[in-house]
Amino acid sequence: MQRKKLSQQPRLSAADSDLFRQSVTGARPLLQDKIAPVVKASKKKAPPVTKMPQHEQDLFYFSDGYEGFINDGGTMSYVQPGDDPRLAGRLKRAEFQPQVVLDLHGLTQLQAKTELAGLLAYCQQQQFNCACVVHGKGLGILARKVPNWLIQHPNVRAFHTAPKSWGKHGALLLLLKINQPEFELRC
Repeated sequence: MQRKKLSQQPRLSAADSDLFRQSVTGARPLLQDKIAPVVKASKKKAPPVTKMPQHEQDLFYFSDGYEGFINDGGTMSYVQPGDDPRLAGRLKRAEFQPQVVLDLHGLTQLQAKTELAGLLAYCQQQQFNCACVVHGKGLGILARKVPNWLIQHPNVRAFHTAPKSWGKHGALLLLLKINQPEFELRC
C-alpha cells in the first residue's frame, strides 16, 4: 500500500483548467455595501482619557479633588456663604419651580460634569434661576460628586434635595444667580 503525501494535490487536466477559466471570465470582486463586518470586541483596556486643554478646564469650575460638601446619605442642603440662609428651606417647600431639568442617569463622572457645566451655562444664557438635576440613587457616585461640583460654581446660590414630585433623594433643586446683561449706552 502506497502512502500519499498530504502536500501533493492531484493535478487538473487541461480541459478542467480551461473550463474553470471560462466560468470565471468577467467576474468582479463583490463590494460590501450593505452589511458592516462584525468586529469582535477585544479584551484590551480602553485608551486613557486625554486631558482637556487648560482653557477648557477653566470653563467648568469643577475639581474632582474638592470635598467641601459631606453627604451623609440624607437630605442635602447648601446655601452660598453670604446669601439668604432661608433659600434652602424655600427650595425644600418648592417655592421655586425648575425651568429646566437635567437627567444624569447612566453617565460617567466626566460626562456628568460636562453636562452639569453645560446646564449652568445654559441657565445663565436663558436667564433661568432654578433648575433640577437628577443624579439618581444607584451606587451613589454622582449623588456624592454633584453637590461638591455645584458648591464650586460661583453662580450656584443654593441647592436642596428635591421635593418628591421632582425626584426626592435622587435629585437636587438649584437656585442660581442670574447676571443681568449690561446695557450699552449709545450716543
